[in-house]
Amino acid sequence: MNRSVWVIALAAAFVLAGCRHPAPMMKPASAELSLEQRREMQTREWAAPIDVVFGATLADLQDQGWTLETVDRAAGLVRATTEKRLDAFGPEDERVYDLEARRRTAKRHADVAMKWSRWKEAVIHIEPWGADTTRQRIVLNLRGTLPSMSYHERMEGPWYGRGRDVMINAPAVEQTVEIDLPEAYGAVFDRIARGVEQRAAKSAADGR
Repeated sequence: MNRSVWVIALAAAFVLAGCRHPAPMMKPASAELSLEQRREMQTREWAAPIDVVFGATLADLQDQGWTLETVDRAAGLVRATTEKRLDAFGPEDERVYDLEARRRTAKRHADVAMKWSRWKEAVIHIEPWGADTTRQRIVLNLRGTLPSMSYHERMEGPWYGRGRDVMINAPAVEQTVEIDLPEAYGAVFDRIARGVEQRAAKSAADGR
């Protein structure tokens, strides 16, 4: 073999062998949904006044244990969050289905001080949409924060001999991943629909 070709091949082998871990296998990203598909999934129109839809929405969020962070009737805006919990996996890790990669992540974040703080967020816009019709759009997000941390990780490859523990200094991380499951939005809208019907029936009964 030509010496220069041999050197290049050897260098490439060292680079590949020196990689700490193979890239984890990922599920397809939610960005595959078109703008129209996403809007259709997240939007409903109600044959009811805006006050009825607003009340049904707030009641459902409270029934489900969400905390109302922002309620602005003039702007038609509601933002709510669930209780925060600790987790070894961040929002973007939900797309990882490589079991070995998930095992490494779980091991790295086994300590409480190194876990993600996870919660869900709902951002809701409600507006009049014609006579006695209300348009509502809901965006559901997975949110998470990870504190800065230092930890040891086992590095393998020709650069580390038989393996060596290396100190990793990782900065703080924030992640937001938009939920793109139609069934998640369908469940929310189904509950709001029942609330709208109940309020409309009560309003009609009170008007008799």
